[in-house]
Amino acid sequence: MYDAGKGVIRKAKADDYREAVYMLTSIIPLGKTTTYGSIARILGISPRLVGRLLAENDNPIKVPCHRVIKSNGDIGEYTPGGKDVKKKLLALEGVIFSDHYKVSRESIIDIKEIVDP
Repeated sequence: MYDAGKGVIRKAKADDYREAVYMLTSIIPLGKTTTYGSIARILGISPRLVGRLLAENDNPIKVPCHRVIKSNGDIGEYTPGGKDVKKKLLALEGVIFSDHYKVSRESIIDIKEIVDP
């Protein structure tokens, strides 16, 4: 990462990745979801790291981590309340499901579409 104060490039730290993951998550539109992999590709990190960082989210109102799902459409887990709470939140926002815990393709976006249209 570029450090403006020093004018040099430095290796990204965990807090840098956390901030970037939270920023990308916060721009997912209401009624849509994206995948851990979609966020990971933009940042050049592992989808598992994206999941771990989102599990640490202590402000799910500001950072809507429930809008991030697995690449196969499964909603995955949700730290503040579990799968059923995650599904209810997504349904309230207008996300369409193709199966009990699977999001329909029409409700999944590649976050790159927003970042780099």
